[in-house]
Amino acid sequence: MRNYIILIVTMTSISMAGLVKPVNGSTLNYIHVLFEWEQESGAYAYNLQASQGNNLIINVEELTLNFIEDDNINWETSYNWQVRPIYSNGSYGNWIGPNTFSTGSAIADVDVTIHNGNLYSPGLTIFSSFFNYYSAAFDNEGNEVWNTGQSDIVYYNTNYDGKLFGCWLDNDSPNNLPGIEFNLDSEFTWEEPNEEFLHHDLIQLPNGNYLGIVETSQFCPIPLGSWTEICQDYGYVADGIFLELFWIGDKIVEWDKVTKEVVWSWNVFDYFNMEDYDSGLWDNVCADNGEYDWTHINAIVFNEAESALYISTRHLSRITKIDYQSKNIIWNMGYDMPSGDVGFGHELGFSWQHSLQVLNNGNILTLDNGNRSESFLNTEFPTTRGIEISVEENNGEYSAVIVWEYSLTEELFGFASGNVQKLENGNYLITTVGGGGTVLEITPGNEIVWQANLNLSLPSGAVYRANRISSLYPNVSQLGVDNNINIITDFHLNSPYPNPFNPTVNIEFSVLGKSVIHLLVYDIKGTELETIFKGVQNPGVYKYSWTAEKYPSGTYFISLKTEKQKEIKKIVLLK
Repeated sequence: MRNYIILIVTMTSISMAGLVKPVNGSTLNYIHVLFEWEQESGAYAYNLQASQGNNLIINVEELTLNFIEDDNINWETSYNWQVRPIYSNGSYGNWIGPNTFSTGSAIADVDVTIHNGNLYSPGLTIFSSFFNYYSAAFDNEGNEVWNTGQSDIVYYNTNYDGKLFGCWLDNDSPNNLPGIEFNLDSEFTWEEPNEEFLHHDLIQLPNGNYLGIVETSQFCPIPLGSWTEICQDYGYVADGIFLELFWIGDKIVEWDKVTKEVVWSWNVFDYFNMEDYDSGLWDNVCADNGEYDWTHINAIVFNEAESALYISTRHLSRITKIDYQSKNIIWNMGYDMPSGDVGFGHELGFSWQHSLQVLNNGNILTLDNGNRSESFLNTEFPTTRGIEISVEENNGEYSAVIVWEYSLTEELFGFASGNVQKLENGNYLITTVGGGGTVLEITPGNEIVWQANLNLSLPSGAVYRANRISSLYPNVSQLGVDNNINIITDFHLNSPYPNPFNPTVNIEFSVLGKSVIHLLVYDIKGTELETIFKGVQNPGVYKYSWTAEKYPSGTYFISLKTEKQKEIKKIVLLK
């Protein structure tokens, strides 16, 4: 039995604020903790205190209904916390609470080497491990801040706005890795119907539905080749005609977010030519299990602007772009095969690649695992690369060129899994199973600025993917005071523009009544960086700007507040 989120709404005749998070008596599997409470009638601000025994570790006053503590909470420790309102005259109300919570245990074993901390892209690194089935996140110094505890969850990806997707180990099911959306508390917020074997990836589409990769198969002949005699020795006809062996392929499936019915699908057996296959995989098929792992799709990306899917097909060393509406293939890029269906990119040389990221400029990132690099690229040893590919179209003809690449050393060869991510500051994050699981942050000039060793080893553990995220709470700005409770509205804050920006963002707001205005800038951790304006404003429309030349790329918040009201807008600096 798995834990799911159940929301129960009750109404009473008494209006009383309460403590929301952490839930009283709960055990947390993270030490970056969001404290959240309900609004108290008439309160202007709040005083939050948290203690470890008699030791007061948090004592802050906040204008919002939440506070994130990311420094003073430790693993395997118990805490109590309480909140009291602060009124506009400066007086304090009664304490609400105390409530208690404790933290679980760290489960990862990460070592970090910082080569150039000034070039590190801010945030946390989240990763997952197969075979020992867990996920965790750690900071730039290797301190673990979150994990999935004993829930056997393997992280696949995130939308970078707080949603997490992955799978969990269900040994009671023949399809033993059901795909899920889950939260920081390892609670499932959605699970696919598990009618077919989902693997490698699960994403949510803009319409709210979910898209995943499931295994499919078809009874097929054994093609003629150097393996023919071996297969015949094992009793197969192996004449290229007789149907006698399952080819394992893949389907891309879209499930309705509510009913979980299949509303769209795309099957490789309908769109890929079976003349195309990796002949190096046939040698042991007949001797082993009698199944041929034909396609092995391992990544999907949906581009809303193009209404197109991008898929990575490992065993064809191919990346494919698909029109979502018609399901037709727009192009195939990668290794040339007998059908001639791969139109371009033959010279790029990637093989058995994992992961995809499609950038705003249309470039594509992937981890070239390089299992065939010795024959494709004439390397001295199997070589894994992180690569960024630019695809150009001219009158219906496509071409591709590698605009950035980084080749890993021999000991970091990643024969399976792994990924590449382009970070907000322009650096690249490369994850490989090599070296016991290694994550590298590398500049566009190929300087290693940061390295994490995950200390995983087969057969008990293998890193699947890792990503840099801004924090455990990227949408924290949405947790502010509900200004609708205030009858009097002092101002209206428009959305800053341009957003993303570099280096100057414009801020406009209208003041409805004479007010003392505070216009501030905060970083992702809630640290106040600058005061843009502080003083009295008469009714009218006001325009300000903030220039962030001295700050790194990342997420920031514009805060406009008066005694009665506060609004926050999220902005992103991209240099």
